[in-house]
Amino acid sequence: MRTSFNYAHVSTAVTFAAVFGLLAPSLALAATLTVGADKQYKTVKEAVGAAKSGDVIEIDPGEYVDDISSIKVGDLTIRGVGDSRPHLRATVPPPNKKGIFVVEAGVGPVTVENLEFSGSKISEGDGNNGAGIRAQGTDLTVRNCYFHDNQNGILAGDGAMTIEYSEFAYNGEAGYEHNVYIGTAPKFVFRGNYSHHAKSGHALKSRALENHILYNRLMEEADGNGSALIDLPQGGLSYVIGNLIQKGPMAENKYRIVFYKGEGGTNPDLRLFVSHNTFVNDGAPAATFVEAPAGAEVNVYNNLFVGPGTPIKTGDPNTKIVDLGNLQTEDAGLVDRSGYDYHLLDGAPGIDAGEVLDALLIPDSQYLHPTQTEGRPVVGAPDIGAYEFGVDEGTTTDDSTTGDSTTGDDSTTAPDPDTTAGPTSDGPTTGGPTTDDPTTGADTSDGDTGTTGSAPTTEGNLGTTDATGGAATDTDTDSGSVDDDGGGCGCRNDAGGGPGRC
Repeated sequence: MRTSFNYAHVSTAVTFAAVFGLLAPSLALAATLTVGADKQYKTVKEAVGAAKSGDVIEIDPGEYVDDISSIKVGDLTIRGVGDSRPHLRATVPPPNKKGIFVVEAGVGPVTVENLEFSGSKISEGDGNNGAGIRAQGTDLTVRNCYFHDNQNGILAGDGAMTIEYSEFAYNGEAGYEHNVYIGTAPKFVFRGNYSHHAKSGHALKSRALENHILYNRLMEEADGNGSALIDLPQGGLSYVIGNLIQKGPMAENKYRIVFYKGEGGTNPDLRLFVSHNTFVNDGAPAATFVEAPAGAEVNVYNNLFVGPGTPIKTGDPNTKIVDLGNLQTEDAGLVDRSGYDYHLLDGAPGIDAGEVLDALLIPDSQYLHPTQTEGRPVVGAPDIGAYEFGVDEGTTTDDSTTGDSTTGDDSTTAPDPDTTAGPTSDGPTTGGPTTDDPTTGADTSDGDTGTTGSAPTTEGNLGTTDATGGAATDTDTDSGSVDDDGGGCGCRNDAGGGPGRC
C-alpha cells in the first residue's frame, strides 16, 4: 500500500520545532523575581543585578532608600505590586551620578510600572541633572509612576520612549532641569499624564523626531514657577491633541506656553498639529499660546484659548499657518476655572462650535483626573477644546494599545487618538514640594513688550496670529539665564556627553 507524504505538514512541523527550540531556552529561563522584607531579594538593586532577559521584577510596597540600580538587560519589566506604590527615595547623590534607575546604552525594551521616584540630585560639577530614571537604552515604557523632587523626573536620550498615566511634580533646579526631558528619540508618546509645578524648567521638553502628546494635564497652577509647558526645540512631526494646558501667575517664563522649533528645528519634519486642547492663561497678558519661529508648518484646530495673549505667533509672514475653528474668550463657560476643572458648562460658547476635521485629528479620548483618560464620543458637532460636553465623567478606557500613528487625508500622518487609561495615581496631586530648596534664575525680563492679540468671543479663524514679527516681538529668553547649548532655556549640555540638560 502506498502511503502519501505531506511535505507541507512536515515543513510546518520542522519550522515549529525549530522556532520552539529557539524560544524554549528563553521561556524556560524567564522568571519572576520578588523584592521585599520577606521576599527573595531585599533590595531592588539585588534583583535588577540578578535579572535576565524576559524576567519580571515585582516590588512590595515600602520605602527603598538609596536603592540605586543600573539596568543592563532588555525585555525586562520592573513593577510595584500591592496597594500602594513602592517608593525609591534618594537621600544622597546616586553613585552613578545619573539617577535612581539608569537604563544602560543599547538596552531595551524595558517597562517600569507603578513606582515612585524622588530625591535624585547630583552636584553642579557632575552635571546637576540627577533623574528619577535616566534612559540611555533603546526602548523604555513608563506607566503609572510618580516622579517628584528630583532634578529631572525622567531624562532620556535617543531611544524610543512611552510615558503614560504618570505624575511629575516639583522636579527641576535653577532652570536647568525639567519634569520630563526627552532627547532625540525616534518616537515619543506622552499620554494621560499630569505634569505640574516644574521648578524653573519645563513641564515637558522633547527633541524627539516624532511627538505624540495626547490627553495630558500640564499646569503651573497657582504657585508653580516653571517655564514653557511644552517645549519642542528641534521641531519634529508633532501632535498636541486633547490636552489641558495652563500658564500660572507665578511662572518664571510668563510668555511661552507651547514653544516649537525654538532652537532652529534640526529635525527633518517640521509640522506641528495642535488640535482640541484647552489652554488657560492665568498669567501675563503678553503670553503666547502657540509659538513657532520661521520655517515650520503650524496647524491649529478647534482649540479653546481662555484668557489674554496671542494665540499663534511665528514672527515670519512666510510661515504656513492653518488656523481653523479656534476660540479665544475670557468667558469660556468652564465648570471651575480656579479649580482647574475645564469641563464645559451648559451654554458654553465652545459647544458644537468646532470644525469637522479629519477623523484622526479629532480626539476619541479626554483627560480624567488624576492620570487617566476616558472615552470622548462626539455629541452633535465637535466641541472646541479638550472636553466634549455631555460625556459622563468617570468611565475609563482600556490600556492595551500603544498609540501608533496612522495616515490621514492629504498624506498627513496623524495619530490614532488612543482611548487608553491607566490606574489612578495614588501619589500626591496637589501638595507642595517635600523640600524647601528655593530655585533661582527667575525671568526678570518684560518678555513680549508689544501689543497682545485681541480676544474674540466667537469661533473661527482668530485673526490674532502674529506672523509679522512686529507687534508682538518676544525678547524673553525663557528662564532668564544663559543657555550654553543655544536653546534659550537656561540649560547646559551634560558634560559626560549623555543626554543634554536642556
